[in-house]
Amino acid sequence: MNVTRFISLISLSFSFITCFIQPSSAEEIDPATLPLESLMDLKVTSVSKKSQSLTDAAAAIFVITQEDIRRSGVTNIPDALRMVPGIQVARIDSSKWAVSARGFNGRFSNKLLVLKDGRSIYTPFFLGVYWETQDTVLEDIDRIEVIRGPGASLWGANAVNGVINIITKSSEHTNGLLASAGGGNYEKGFATLRYGGQLSPSTTYRVYAKHLERGHFVDANGNDTNDAWHNSMAGVRMDSSPTATDSFTLQGDYNSGKLNETYKLYRLPADSPPPYDFLTPGRTGIDGGDVFFRWQRKLADSSSHTLQAYYDHDKRDMLILPQTFDNIDIDFQHRFTLGTNQDIIWGAGYRYGSIKLLSSTTLDFPEQSTSTSLYSSFIHDEISLIPNRLSLIFGARLEHNDTTGFELQPNGRLIWTPNQQTSLWTAVSRAVRTPTVGDQQIIYRYRSLPPATPPNSLPIPLRLEILGSTQLKSEEVIAYELGSRSEITTRLSIDVALFYNDYRNLRVLKPGQPYAETTNAVQPFILSNDMHGYAYGAEAALELTPFDWWRLRGAYSFEKLFMYLDGTSIDQINKGNAAGDTPRQQLSIRSGMDLGSGVNLDLWLRAVERIDWIDSQSMPGYATMDARISWKPYKDLELSLVGQNLFHDHRPEFIPEYVNTVPSEIVRSYFAMVTWKLR
Repeated sequence: MNVTRFISLISLSFSFITCFIQPSSAEEIDPATLPLESLMDLKVTSVSKKSQSLTDAAAAIFVITQEDIRRSGVTNIPDALRMVPGIQVARIDSSKWAVSARGFNGRFSNKLLVLKDGRSIYTPFFLGVYWETQDTVLEDIDRIEVIRGPGASLWGANAVNGVINIITKSSEHTNGLLASAGGGNYEKGFATLRYGGQLSPSTTYRVYAKHLERGHFVDANGNDTNDAWHNSMAGVRMDSSPTATDSFTLQGDYNSGKLNETYKLYRLPADSPPPYDFLTPGRTGIDGGDVFFRWQRKLADSSSHTLQAYYDHDKRDMLILPQTFDNIDIDFQHRFTLGTNQDIIWGAGYRYGSIKLLSSTTLDFPEQSTSTSLYSSFIHDEISLIPNRLSLIFGARLEHNDTTGFELQPNGRLIWTPNQQTSLWTAVSRAVRTPTVGDQQIIYRYRSLPPATPPNSLPIPLRLEILGSTQLKSEEVIAYELGSRSEITTRLSIDVALFYNDYRNLRVLKPGQPYAETTNAVQPFILSNDMHGYAYGAEAALELTPFDWWRLRGAYSFEKLFMYLDGTSIDQINKGNAAGDTPRQQLSIRSGMDLGSGVNLDLWLRAVERIDWIDSQSMPGYATMDARISWKPYKDLELSLVGQNLFHDHRPEFIPEYVNTVPSEIVRSYFAMVTWKLR
């Protein structure tokens, strides 16, 4: 990908647009479209589990605001994450995404912890995220806080390369009626209805429902693929502050949908005539729900207790592995000050998970019903060495899980803020990704090879299978980070982060002892911790406001990974995937223009460099653009038209690993939308 050429294209596009378009007058600019806070004044909570300004956050954090979501025209959370430097987002088909931070991307990315209002939405079976079930009313999202780099000392295992926390608005801020609907060539139809009100002077609520119908993508030849899907969700939230010191939140959600997919399967055992592989269409039902409760008591300005608990349920009737998950989580934390220069937060928690699986000829598990328990405690101590200028932060989390026992995940951070416009920080952290029940028990019969066909030199068919191992250890990273934020002028700010990650005990495959069955041979490959490596990179985010009516936001990331096999592993495929599944460079530039008379024009240009997994498999780089134009004829009524992936009829972004669902190519799409608010 020629990034220089792409930047030139962006500059020419902006120059052309600004030659012909000017706002009619300053008075006609909608104040709601202007930034309410500068970069350094944004409040975040995910870095230290307390509210603090971005200036004081000693981590590489990026905030996606509600205004960013609205003006981008995205219809789902993964696409919104494309704004963030250092985050890799690739669409596999109409309903599936690969999302990761700082490398190791894939359908089952397991080194990125994802939260919704502090509730983990990781799937306990493989510790990744089913993004297609994480639907929510986008208008109710207050912000999405994205930390690149380990967050395990606060949030626990599997926050290896980053943390995403999706934070929704209090019902206090969603009074009245919201109705939105739209449709287009791929977004066939979608609608949202939400109403919020007061139950008492101290208690507010909202109820909401949402439905979407998404069409199919296409294959490389432009033919329709079997990946259309639909989903419905509904929920209720209540927030109450019965006293000056107590606040409560109670929320419940339910979702249900169907998604189409096509599997590439193999005849097992391979005792029938060729061909050995065949395509099988499937239709997966998804059902789930959750109940969430939080109580907070404020003891003083910098002292509080917080207790939260949640239950969630997820059921999927996949063709090759029907599965049901249930989780219960309880978490308590206490914040207090010690003397005049220490701010301490400590807490403890417990999580119980139930996993039920229904095996098939492709995937099998000896224990189809099992449970897991996780005990945890943490402490976070921020020491002010020079008041309002220099702070030292220590933290650690101790966990006990059922697979590897105790895990200690510490970190140390130092932040210097010479003035309100500038901060410099550095950090050293340890984080682990713990093996799951799936890692230990899986039997995956994933391929059959004909006789005397390389790499099968035998005169009989050969079946390949992956086996789990109870000997797996936690994957580990030691991360070194350095960053700075600076508001250079009131119109220009920049955020830069550098990192070096040292990985140990990474999961790959090693060959097991082959054996014979009645009509074929079997070559097993066993999961093992036989790979190490390192990664380094740089990330930058820039925000520029040339005029009051025009705002530019840029994001750039560079990273490189190097992997090395250990022990008896000869797994060049997973080694190549780990080192090459992330584009070396990514660039994003968003332009938001307020043209007057309630009209906004937003352009979003992105470039992603080529992905190389192994010598025989790669994904071409691409440049693309999204565009959105909206008009508010009245204060509470907005009409918008959105075009996405405008540079190509269709293009691929990712090939799934392990589970052989057939990928699709993303199509050029467009849709119209109307949003009405009545307060």
